[in-house]
Amino acid sequence: MHATIDTRMLDIVQQAAHYGIGTMSLGEALTAALVLDRSDWLHDRGYSIAEALDRIGPHWAARLCTVARQFHTEATQTRLRYSFEIIPYPSDAGGYTLRLLDDGQEVGGGQFSARGKSVRFTDEQSAYDEALAAGCAWLAGKQTEAFPALSH
Repeated sequence: MHATIDTRMLDIVQQAAHYGIGTMSLGEALTAALVLDRSDWLHDRGYSIAEALDRIGPHWAARLCTVARQFHTEATQTRLRYSFEIIPYPSDAGGYTLRLLDDGQEVGGGQFSARGKSVRFTDEQSAYDEALAAGCAWLAGKQTEAFPALSH
């Protein structure tokens, strides 16, 4: 019986993480808000934590922690799927290569030069900082794409 409840609750939470709670029933919305720790969603529906727990009932309330752990494990795995690395050019070239990675496979990137014909930055530190900013922005975008409601 727990597997069925857990599966249903996890589906609700995943849907809420992607699309929000706008079209969900009250019980579904409260469940998602509790698992995702979204007090703003509880407030929007006019419920406190205690009232939400009472509304979803003891069977679902008892499964909240298990479902939350499972959801956050899945979210972490998704976040770990994406990464980036910054590789310095050979010492005389003065710059960096940014590699954007999806499950270890390069899916994009760029060159950040401090010397040469296509100089974009005044020094190597500026080139590195820009590569880091670009990598972090890409990573944040991928994470938001996977779980938009978690970036509230």
